[in-house]
Amino acid sequence: MKKLILFSLIVLSNISYGQSFPGYNLDLLLGKELRVKEKKESLQRFGYNDFYADDSLKTHFDCCETVDNSKYLSLAGKSFKMVSYEAYLDVAGTTKFKVKVDNAETGTIVYDYDPRFENSFAFDVIGGIQYPQEFYCKDIFFSVDKFSGEISYSTPHAPVEFYKIIRGNTARTQISLKVYGSQLVLNTKGVYILLENGFRIERPDAKVNVSAVKCAAGYMYSAFFDLNENDLKLLTANRITDYRLYIYDDVVTTGNKLMEYLKCIASK
Repeated sequence: MKKLILFSLIVLSNISYGQSFPGYNLDLLLGKELRVKEKKESLQRFGYNDFYADDSLKTHFDCCETVDNSKYLSLAGKSFKMVSYEAYLDVAGTTKFKVKVDNAETGTIVYDYDPRFENSFAFDVIGGIQYPQEFYCKDIFFSVDKFSGEISYSTPHAPVEFYKIIRGNTARTQISLKVYGSQLVLNTKGVYILLENGFRIERPDAKVNVSAVKCAAGYMYSAFFDLNENDLKLLTANRITDYRLYIYDDVVTTGNKLMEYLKCIASK
């Protein structure tokens, strides 16, 4: 019974929120209800960094609690409607947006939106966003080897990437995964990918490589292997939530984007 209730909550959550990141296409938020994401208890004292009293972006809305921010309880879980948006260049020359949102309790306030970073987007979109067909496919890299005629498709650089290589009538779709580990261990194996539907893709004998050069995050472990038809069916219908290389894990927060990228590549 508990499993059934948990499954129902997961399904309801997916139906209620769905896909929520608009990238540079803020028109996708028109007419949508935007709900401010809640935070873990340990992070609530930091409030929210990107909400302002007006479009001068000088005074945080309902400031401050412990740092220069908006108080957590003033925004957490509140629903807004987008009133308007305006592009601007920040001090580094990066295109960002001043997004005006309205709530009966708070009135109209301004959200300083950076379209490059999905992880920092402060809202869930009730009902999700209906993306145009080419929304993600435009990010896919395409190349042709002028000597062999080999055609290559690849997704943007990230801890999880997909590739498709076409040689004549033969096509291979591959996945690359990277994670940092605290210790340097050579000659390791084992790749495990968890999906939102509870299924997993397992490659216990897959080779895991590691860089001998340590950076601030640790040693980089990586794996690269072909995806079979069953893998493709799972990965184009379900978001990746976590993966493990050898004994080192990573949580995937861009699972929907990865799923859509793979759909683009698989259709080539």
